[in-house]
Amino acid sequence: MDDPAPDVTELRISPADQRWSIVIGAFAGLAVGLLLPLIWRFLADLEWIPFHGPLEFIMSMKVTGVAIVRPIGLATVGAGALAVWAFSQPSLTISDAEVVVRKGDTRRVIRRDQVAGVYLSKGSTVVIESAEGRKLFDDEIEGAKKTAGPAFTSHGYPWEGQPVISPSHRPLDQQDVIDRGGHRHDQPDKPQ
Repeated sequence: MDDPAPDVTELRISPADQRWSIVIGAFAGLAVGLLLPLIWRFLADLEWIPFHGPLEFIMSMKVTGVAIVRPIGLATVGAGALAVWAFSQPSLTISDAEVVVRKGDTRRVIRRDQVAGVYLSKGSTVVIESAEGRKLFDDEIEGAKKTAGPAFTSHGYPWEGQPVISPSHRPLDQQDVIDRGGHRHDQPDKPQ
């Protein structure tokens, strides 16, 4: 991926975190491959385990090669699964004029004038909302919990920190009436 221009900020999983994810997946697969014979002794009698038949066949093999291939194969599967996860994470390229969203091969542009508020929801989930309350972006960005606020405010975007409350979604006060459909109606001021 190209390095962003100096006047933009990029929020995404770092290349180091991508590499660490793949390494962790490989080690997890390797550990499962090495520990599977020990675990299988306890699980062999449980028929409800997914893929019980193929697992039973693999575990019944008394060939030395299987003892070597199993951990290597599961390490490859673990590394591959986390590589797919790491390289499919979305990224945001933020400039004063727009936010470019990339996820996989998809590229989408959110113009600055469309953005009414930006906030974090559920940990590292970045939410970009329009003035009408429409979510223009709502996805997890690795590392966003610490970096999203400064990244957006440095480009002049309204950072809310907590969910944005647009005028149509303002908190209820004593003069609001909610009808059966859940719609708010302001009551006119009552004379004292």
